[in-house]
Formats: sequence, structure tokens, C-alpha cells
Amino acid sequence: MLIFYIISTLLLLIYFTSIIFYIIGNLKENSSYKNNLIQSVSVIVAVKNGEQSLPKILNDLASQNHTGMKEFIIVDDNSKDDSKKIIMQFVAKNNNFKYVSSNEGNPKLSYKKKALDAGIKNANFDILLFTDVDCRLKQTWVQSMAQLFDSNTDYIIGVSIIDKTLNLVTWFQKIDLMMLFNVARGMCKLNKPFACIGQNQAYRKTLYNKIGFLKISDSIQGDDTLFLQLCINEKIKVKFNDNPKSFVNSRIESKISLLFKQRIRWAADLKVMWNYNKFLYLLSLSTFFTNMLIILLILDTLIINVFNNHELLFLILLLKLLLEFLLFIIGNFRMKLRTNYFAFIFWFIFEIPYVVFMGIGSFFIQFISWRGQNK
Repeated sequence: MLIFYIISTLLLLIYFTSIIFYIIGNLKENSSYKNNLIQSVSVIVAVKNGEQSLPKILNDLASQNHTGMKEFIIVDDNSKDDSKKIIMQFVAKNNNFKYVSSNEGNPKLSYKKKALDAGIKNANFDILLFTDVDCRLKQTWVQSMAQLFDSNTDYIIGVSIIDKTLNLVTWFQKIDLMMLFNVARGMCKLNKPFACIGQNQAYRKTLYNKIGFLKISDSIQGDDTLFLQLCINEKIKVKFNDNPKSFVNSRIESKISLLFKQRIRWAADLKVMWNYNKFLYLLSLSTFFTNMLIILLILDTLIINVFNNHELLFLILLLKLLLEFLLFIIGNFRMKLRTNYFAFIFWFIFEIPYVVFMGIGSFFIQFISWRGQNK
């Protein structure tokens, strides 16, 4: 029992200390956007059965106001719908668009990474931008991502937001994404970047050619956060783009079952994180443990009455609420995101069982694939 108390105390300390560091990082100024270099960029979008979203994303890409040279590489990952037909028709009318088959990717790679590898091989420029087929882009996206690159920059972490909220599930997603990027921004500003999202990121082709996806080929995700861990080991320069002109609008999951499926897939990266970033693994473990402990203490208070430690439950919840609220306010202020206090309270309540469910669900990730794809 003593060992349990010692481990519990350490994990709680790690959890609350980490939030304090996220807050400190978010107090730092926004990135500078005074780079006058006109960069040439290759934008890569992997598509798997995306016929419903393709017309919108293709038009968004075509309307980009970036003044430098740019090309758009659309990779069809063996879609079963009319995705290839839609892409080919668009390519025929737009010279800077290119169709690529995922079969051109490294056969040793699996899932989305093989499709991205095919796109990268066909890229003519060193700066690579990535987004997903079901995202929506502002006209300023390419320009605002590209202008953060200078001679010393290798990797840009972009932000994904949710504009529309249809129900409580989408409200939860909106706040959850905000909090995820507040964490990512905080650590990046402290020169300890550890999280990004494939919906909005950029890095150099020379960096990819040096590192590649082979070490993470068996992960369903891995093309963002896991790949970032491999890059960090090479002592690269990473920037966080907190310019709202660079934010992309993410797809919303209106059903809770689809949201869980998506987030469990994301959580799969953390399950193997010990192999790549032990610090991030411990942070994830402390987050899971803290929320699990809260649930156990609530159950004990309401039903079991074994520990009978109401004061501890109150203290943990109070600290959690205050620190996470501070992170929410400061991070949103820095990224000029609209703050909804009622939505935050809703998120705070349901985040606790949500984190526990995601942690447990990540161990069953083999049953969840990338857009129906097993390999």
C-alpha cells in the first residue's frame, strides 16, 4: 500500500507540474511572422474514399493566395469510391495539381504513411505542407505556414480548430482540440515540442529523406506526433504557428461513437511512446492515472466508502479545475480563439471519464483502422 501511495503522489505531482509548465509556455509571445522570404512549397493531401470532401478541399487549395511557387499533390490511397475520378478531372484543369497513387509509396510502409511517402517522393520542393481531405482551409493557409520557414527551421506545428458546433459532442470536440493545442503550444514555446497533428503541419523534404517513416511503419497513425519524436532526436528547430491565418477547420464527429473511434486511434501513438519519448509517455500516464483516481474517489465517496477521503477528492478536482482553466484562458488569448466558459465546464466534467476510456481503448487499437484500411 505504501508503494501505491508513493507512485500515486509522484504521478499527481507530474500531472499538476506539467500543467504549470504548459501555462508558463503559453505566457510567451506569439511567433514572429516578419520573414520576407518567398518560399516554394509542395502541399500533400492523402485521400481514402474522400469523394464527399474532395471538391471542397480542392477548391480551397486552388484559391490559396501564396505568391511563391506551389504545387498540390493529391494521393489516392486505393479509394473504392469516385475519388480518383474527381482528382483526375480537377488535375486536367489545373496545371499545378498532380495525381499520385499510393502504390508509388514504399511497400514496407502501411496505412496512411505509404500514401504520404508516395506524395513526398513526387514533391519538387523542399518545404512540404500537409492537411487532410476533410479539412477546410483559409486562402492564407499556405502563405502563413510557409513564411515561418527560415534557414534554421525544419518543422512547423499547425493548429486545427472546429468552427461549427451542432450538439454537445461537437462542443466537447471544440474545447478538447483547443486544450490539446494549448498544451502543444506551451511545450513548443519552452523548446520541448512533443505533439502535432497531421491535419496541419509542415516540414522539409530533406528532413523526411533523412528520417522517414520506416521506424514507425506499424503504427496506424504515426505520421505526425510519432514522426515528430523521431525528428526531435535529430536536434531540429521546431516552430509553433499560432497565427489564426494558418489555422485549418477540422472535420467534426457528430456522433459520440465516431468521436471515440477517432480519438482512440490518436491515443494509439501514446501507447508506444515509451520507445520514442519517455518524458511524454510519463506525462500521458500521469494524465490517465489522475483522471482514473478521480473516478475511483468519486465511486468511493458515493458507493464504496472504503478510503472515505473526501478532502483529497476535493483538492484534486479544485487544483485540476483552476490550472486547466488558466491554461484554457491564456492559451486561447494567445491564439485569438473565442472563449466559451460554459463549454469549458462541460468539457472539464466529461474529460475525466473520456481520458480513462481513451486510455483503455487504445489497447484495442488493432480493431480500428485508418478509413477502413487494415494495412
